[in-house]
Amino acid sequence: MTLAVRDAARFDRREIDVTAGLLAAVPVAAVLAIGSIAWSAVAGVTMGAGAMLVGVAWRVAGGRPPIAVLATDAAVMAVSTFVGSVTGSVSWLHFALLALWSLGGGVLVALGNRGGVVGTQAIIAFVVFGRFSQPAGAALGLAGLVLAGGLAQVVFLSIVRWPPALRTQRAAVAGAYGALARLATASWDTSTLPAATALDEADAALSSPTLFGDPALMTLRSLVVEGRRIRVELAAIHLLVRRRQEEAGRGDEPLDRGALRVLELAGTALTLAARAIEGDRRAGAELPRHLERLRSDTAEHALTPSASGLSLSRRLAALGGQLRAVAGLAVAAGEGSGLRARRPLAYAKRPLDGVRSALGLVRANASLDSPVGRHALRLAVVVLIAELLSRHLPLSRSYWMVVAAATTLRPEFGATFTRGAERAGGTALGVGLAGAIAVALHPSGAATVVLVGVLAWAGYASFRASFAVGFAFITAVVVFLLNAISPDTLATAWARLLDTLVGGSIGLLAYAVWPTWSQTSARNALADLIGVAREYVKATLAAIAAGRRPTVQEMRPLSRRVRLARTQAEATVARSLSEPETRRIDADQSQGALAALRRLVQAVHVLRLDAQDERSRQPVPALGWFATDLDTFLADLDETFRAKPEGPLPAVTLPDLRARYDELERAAPHDPDTEALMTELDEIVDAANGLAVLAGLDSADDRDTS
Repeated sequence: MTLAVRDAARFDRREIDVTAGLLAAVPVAAVLAIGSIAWSAVAGVTMGAGAMLVGVAWRVAGGRPPIAVLATDAAVMAVSTFVGSVTGSVSWLHFALLALWSLGGGVLVALGNRGGVVGTQAIIAFVVFGRFSQPAGAALGLAGLVLAGGLAQVVFLSIVRWPPALRTQRAAVAGAYGALARLATASWDTSTLPAATALDEADAALSSPTLFGDPALMTLRSLVVEGRRIRVELAAIHLLVRRRQEEAGRGDEPLDRGALRVLELAGTALTLAARAIEGDRRAGAELPRHLERLRSDTAEHALTPSASGLSLSRRLAALGGQLRAVAGLAVAAGEGSGLRARRPLAYAKRPLDGVRSALGLVRANASLDSPVGRHALRLAVVVLIAELLSRHLPLSRSYWMVVAAATTLRPEFGATFTRGAERAGGTALGVGLAGAIAVALHPSGAATVVLVGVLAWAGYASFRASFAVGFAFITAVVVFLLNAISPDTLATAWARLLDTLVGGSIGLLAYAVWPTWSQTSARNALADLIGVAREYVKATLAAIAAGRRPTVQEMRPLSRRVRLARTQAEATVARSLSEPETRRIDADQSQGALAALRRLVQAVHVLRLDAQDERSRQPVPALGWFATDLDTFLADLDETFRAKPEGPLPAVTLPDLRARYDELERAAPHDPDTEALMTELDEIVDAANGLAVLAGLDSADDRDTS
């Protein structure tokens, strides 16, 4: 509870985004004014509410406006408004559909924050407009107003987010190369995930169907592709350098000035590339000269003729080649193409694939075996109970109580209590702010429109810095929207506070009575990571055994799945570790498993990159037996991590990887390529046996020493 309150009180002023706040606030004030002038105050307020909620869906998640998500949110709210309003007078049907809506909204959290926001706002629209029962025609008109307000937000953001000459897209790609530059010169145990996240953000910035493109757009996409290759290359180099240090027995002391020099030059080259992408011509001119120095240093770089030394030399040379490819792309991207060169660009993504993937994820979580499924059921029960109570309590605008109960609940312990504290504190602040403004200014008419715009601007700008502060301003917006049709600001503000506190308390009490813990999902996330790492290992070793060069199209999706699974596993484990001690995952086991899997995947990165080098190689048929045993070993570990911690471990006997490794070593030819292969396999065996110990199983190494 202390942590929840502390997180709720967090305020990071660096996250304040004045520009984004203004962009989201303009449509709210605009539709409020237009609707009130053209039709009525009720129409203006209804459209303003639609625009406001769509703006919240963007600003809570942050980043660039996700146009498809926002359009979906507007459409879903319109449907919810119609269904809630048209069934409001038929209690049994209304409650049955409300239960269905709540189940659906709860399951949407499986799609992440944005899916959760869409689901929550569907419930809000159903509950709020369900209190204003209307015949079908009037309900359709009400839904149309909500849709018009939401789409006004979508259309406005679609237009204003087209930056001149792709400035935002260049900045995103440059930011990714800055992250790669920091990775190049970081310590050997630094995670590559921040750089991967930056590359994902750059890719997202380039993928919108609303973009008008120019030749630089394709160049920027090529830079993202090269950036992903460089990230994997740097991960492999860090592993090899660390291993060289261990071989030399010199700890953290730099053992090879040449290798360190190449990495320093690579970091500088990536920094220059980032500046060139943003249009710095001086950096663009300096980059080719700098890469000549890098080429020279790489050629002069001499390593001892060990297996790790050979692999490191190859990886450094490959990195140099990738950087030379990046240099030309970075200069071309920064040279710009103004508005005259812009032309419509075909949308390269496949939206239906994303929809199918999302539906598959929702179906997979629509079960009581899933924390998301249990959350959806709990949410439906709580919403129905709160709705019943609200209709019998003497509260003004009691639908806010239901809304507060629904929006407080989250699948996780920490998020639920943090969000409850944020909503309670934000509501109190917002009510106080609205009351003070009402007493001091007594706004009405045009002044209310201006005030709503200013408060929405402040709220949207603050959401990423502090949900509580952002919600405080949005609470004040809601109070003054209602003041436009029912001018009793103080009474409205007081009702908002009381209803929110009661509803939030119901949500927190429900979670306390029926909690959902993350221990099982954290173990499953670790098992998922083992599973995708298993597929990556299998494909890589199969290519090496056959003596063929694996294609980029074959390996990149596997590598990406491993990274995404690792990101998910780290987030789920961190969430579990924030829960009460008796309910959380074992900290030593989970952290140790993540570390061992990182070692295993890094070794596979090295093998994959060596296999993809353009040079002739001989098949290694004896590797097939080792690969089969390793696949069985990882499959058994996957099953073990999925077992309930309080239950018995699966009855498995793990293959003796060390013995199989020794057989392979005796049968393999003694040449530099094979020695480099055996070095990475040794790392894989050690990491896999370490995982077995953490899972509570005896590895062959332990059986030999016991």
